Amino acid sequence: MKSGARVILLVAIAVHVVFLASLIDPGHFLNPLFPEGMHNLGEGQGSDFYAFYQAGRYVLDNENIYTRPMDDPDRVVPYAYFYRYLPFVAYTVGVAANAVEPKVAYWIWVALIELVLGFCIWGTRRITRDSSLFACLAAMWLMYTPFYMEQYMGQLTFAMAAMSFAFAVMHMRGRALAADCWWWASVVIKHLTVLYVPLLLRLKKYRTIAIAVLLLLVTTIPYFLLRAHGTGQFTHDNFSLNLNPYAGNMGAVAFFMVLKERFFPLASQVFGHLGPIKLSITRLGVALIMGVPVLTSLWVTFRRKPFDFLESFALWTMVYFFVFREVWEYHYVLLLPVFVLLYARTRARVLWFVYALAAAPTLFVLYDVPGSDPREAWHVWSALEHVVNHGFKLIPVVWLFVWVAAGYLRRHTKLMESRMDTGLDLVI
Repeated sequence: MKSGARVILLVAIAVHVVFLASLIDPGHFLNPLFPEGMHNLGEGQGSDFYAFYQAGRYVLDNENIYTRPMDDPDRVVPYAYFYRYLPFVAYTVGVAANAVEPKVAYWIWVALIELVLGFCIWGTRRITRDSSLFACLAAMWLMYTPFYMEQYMGQLTFAMAAMSFAFAVMHMRGRALAADCWWWASVVIKHLTVLYVPLLLRLKKYRTIAIAVLLLLVTTIPYFLLRAHGTGQFTHDNFSLNLNPYAGNMGAVAFFMVLKERFFPLASQVFGHLGPIKLSITRLGVALIMGVPVLTSLWVTFRRKPFDFLESFALWTMVYFFVFREVWEYHYVLLLPVFVLLYARTRARVLWFVYALAAAPTLFVLYDVPGSDPREAWHVWSALEHVVNHGFKLIPVVWLFVWVAAGYLRRHTKLMESRMDTGLDLVI
């Protein structure tokens, strides 16, 4: 192992230890770096996990899992964000968590996610025989600050990222059934990975998609048929067109809405109709924000020759940040498999620079107003502070998306293929 790679790995391990220390420390000394750490609508550490826990309790008590915990005086958790996920998670993770007290369950969950991280690093080691390359890839997994917020909130997005990584690696190893199983699991747990459907269509995996649809129907429809009143809450929480760009919302749609509110407040005025659809600059802008990445990804997936699985996998992963209305900082862990696999294939130094932007916390600590309500940020932040807060995390996403879509992945791949030994044990 080269000395530089060894240093990077040691620094990454040290950074990860700091993450764990901040999680354990009652003051959570890293929290001032993150909007969700300082202005958590769920009120504290583990608020997302406690939503899973409380939903599991509602299952055991035969009640609606989409009940707002903070409106329930009989809740069993100290606080919680509201549950907005598919019923499958409540009936599995939520019910299992109720075997112990909420706080104990949270720390078990943190330990399990650390174990998942360890499996990702182990899986990374299995695709490369170059120890220096492995050290760099392991460092990417270890020192990524959105992972800290993932653990602080008790989220399961990193589990999704790990499943996406397994899906991609298994496909590239030629293990089709294993790849399918990882994708099926991710879809029924958290529906984010439905974004890979165009990729699977390109691979003509129609049966794989059909089975995923069947699994979703079997694990979802029975609940909503038995508890129809939960359907409206689930639909509102996940598919409402209304958007309040809270401090922690760092997706492209939220960024556009911030620009609109600050600089073009009249953009929402209707200027015409397209059939029953009202037209406004705001709606056209959102359509553009969503449409360009989607159309680009479709073109690369179905029209660019020869087809490149990793190229399409990377693009469709990044589409998430452009099309979902609420993208929290911990959601950026979804980029980790992309960074790891792209760098494993290309060794492109620019990827480390883009990774650093994604891995670093935002500049939030410089303009935060401690004690303020995150829903009242409009009254305490300047226009520039809003733009910086909501746009900072998008810089590496846009950069990486353009880099892949413009064909730079292919160019760097050709450079690596010209070497006698890529250091990899499979073709990525």
